[in-house]
Amino acid sequence: MFKALKDKLTNWFSSSSKKIEETAEVETVEETKETQKELEEKADKLIEEAKKEDKEIPEKFNVGTQKYEPDLEKAKEEVEIAKKADKLIEKAKEEPHPQPHLRFDTTRRKAVPDLDKISGEAEAIKKEVKQAIKLEKEIKEVKENILDKQQSTEQLAEKPSFFSKLKSSFSYKITEQEFTNIFDDLEMLLLENNVALEVVEDLKTHLSKKLIDKEIKKQDLEDTIKKELKNSLREIIIEPDNPLELIRIASKPYVILFFGINGTGKTTSISKLANYLKKAGHSIVFAAADTFRAASIEQLSHHAEKLNIPIIKHDYGSDPAAVGFDAIKYAKANNIDVVLIDTAGRMHTKTNLIEEMKKIERVCNPNLKLFVAESIAGNDATEQAKTFHEAITIDGAILSKADIDEKGGTIISISHATNKPIFYLGIGQKYDDLELFNKDKFIESLGL
Repeated sequence: MFKALKDKLTNWFSSSSKKIEETAEVETVEETKETQKELEEKADKLIEEAKKEDKEIPEKFNVGTQKYEPDLEKAKEEVEIAKKADKLIEKAKEEPHPQPHLRFDTTRRKAVPDLDKISGEAEAIKKEVKQAIKLEKEIKEVKENILDKQQSTEQLAEKPSFFSKLKSSFSYKITEQEFTNIFDDLEMLLLENNVALEVVEDLKTHLSKKLIDKEIKKQDLEDTIKKELKNSLREIIIEPDNPLELIRIASKPYVILFFGINGTGKTTSISKLANYLKKAGHSIVFAAADTFRAASIEQLSHHAEKLNIPIIKHDYGSDPAAVGFDAIKYAKANNIDVVLIDTAGRMHTKTNLIEEMKKIERVCNPNLKLFVAESIAGNDATEQAKTFHEAITIDGAILSKADIDEKGGTIISISHATNKPIFYLGIGQKYDDLELFNKDKFIESLGL
């Protein structure tokens, strides 16, 4: 069952994670190239400034390349010192010139420049400039984290720094655009497999909140996407209560009303459930309330005979609500546990037949109202379920022909549309071919 949807989901998980990885790698290379370009421009500028000052460019020995290369940090420092000194000189020129430091030369008998004081003042200026440069450098180092200037653009693109390599190797942050790209594929996949559009939109909302801008480890990318889709489906699909437990705690008789359109396996599903309940130790009575369709009473009577179950029936054309009422009366008189009421198949678009169903509900007051549809019917079954639910508020559904359903979307869509559980799946033609629906088992069958 559901193999087509499982295979397509498996392919989508793989392709979506690859798309995100490829996008992230391209962005990392482009960002690295841009950063290196800026660094090279800064380095070239420092070298040119040093050349203009007609100074020898300091060098340092590179252990990796085994040769001397420009010491750009040292060159930058010397250029900045020279600039600071020039500024101080220019400032001094603009200010009123103080009297030079003089001393009286006893030998020459006249005042001459005091070279010791002048030299000391020059050293003080030089020291002040160096301190200013050092302070400025320390501030700038706090603000910047410059990569090694000697690496080429190509080398950085191929071999990022240690920390950037760690980030690109071990984690991704899915952008909104990346999410849209991968979800477009998932949306088409789900729609092709009978998942209703409203369900797809709800899945998109949930997944976007869980995936966009979240840091995800590379090795966990595919599993994370799979996990969040699984969690989303768990919220959408309602887990059913076991009817055996419902019957056990309820007063007798427990009345179950069945409805749906013609040809969906409604009468067959009733007989399968009767067999299931009988094997669990419950006594059953059938109510043949389909008094409209030719041979419907004979069909249910055939199942009643094979299963050795009593059946209450009236003539064709009689009031179906009266048949149900008499079956409940019979169950009370004979201490029977469960009444199963078959009804005429009716199109969900026929207002008069829907009104007739409402009357049966009022008269029989069922404990459980089950909508029956084919698992392979897709969106048609979903629309039918919505209409019946709006009219009489269904309690859940039985989906026949699940054994030949390769898609599985009908299960998801009906549960979402009605906010009610799928109780049983018909998985064959025999009486024993009825399976209590298990949400976790279904989700696992999709490869999640």
